[in-house]
Amino acid sequence: MSRFCVKLVGKLLRNQQGAVAVLTALALTAMLGFAAIVVDVGLLYYNRVELANLADAAALAGVQDLPGDAAAARASALNYAARNGRSGDAVTVEIVDDHSVAVQATRPVELFFARVFGLASSTVQASARASVRPLSAATGVVPFGVVWNNFVFGETYVLKEGGGSGANGNYGALALGGRGANVYRSNIKYGYNGTLRVGDWVETEPGNMSGPTSDGVNWRISLDPHATFDTVQKGSPRIIIVPVLASLDVNGRGEVQIVGFAAFFLEGVHGSGKNNYVTGKFMKMYMTGETAGSTGDYGLRNIALVQ
Repeated sequence: MSRFCVKLVGKLLRNQQGAVAVLTALALTAMLGFAAIVVDVGLLYYNRVELANLADAAALAGVQDLPGDAAAARASALNYAARNGRSGDAVTVEIVDDHSVAVQATRPVELFFARVFGLASSTVQASARASVRPLSAATGVVPFGVVWNNFVFGETYVLKEGGGSGANGNYGALALGGRGANVYRSNIKYGYNGTLRVGDWVETEPGNMSGPTSDGVNWRISLDPHATFDTVQKGSPRIIIVPVLASLDVNGRGEVQIVGFAAFFLEGVHGSGKNNYVTGKFMKMYMTGETAGSTGDYGLRNIALVQ
């Protein structure tokens, strides 16, 4: 009886060892499949993120040539993608309504563990759209009001007139947030701390305001004395934002309407006494801020990803 039991137990153990081998093989297969999913899905995700970043950056690079030069915008987007992408990337660029650049990108991705299951490669896709619009609001505005006169980028213009050059006692100075020399001087130095929007009406500050003008302008220039139009860095106090006005044709102190905003490189104050005047070079500039479809374009623009 005892021998029979020993043989029976031995037979059962041998059968269990075979079953364990089968289960082990099945488990290894499942683990291999899981590894394929984890590794290759991670690889696809990484490439998808990288391709999305490429599409975003290419769209932002291209839209800086808009509005007005669709061919240059397309070329800039494609050149950026070619320089910063991978050899297998396929990129197409579409210019939309002269204010937007749409980028579509695809990339083949070679897989690893998934080859065991007959899947050698896959494709990831990404798209982006960047838009450029003129700013419809601004903060930190300097209190010089200009009337649009088809300004050319890089050319010098008078931002505040000298004595005898103004209109009905107004020389381009604005009373933003209050009247008087101290408020005006402070706004030149630090910029008006409120937000101005297209359509707002603001008061003029009549008179030449020569002393406060010289104080404020020279203080700004002293903070970055060696900057030039070609070398100035974003954030320099030499870069100023001013309101573009519908007109300065008011008698004495009066209200004028803002139609947009423009950026200038502050060159300096010239002349002396009541004859001093301020000049700046007209700049194309991009910054974040509010936009509105009907706002006139005066070179100060917002660029943003909209897709």
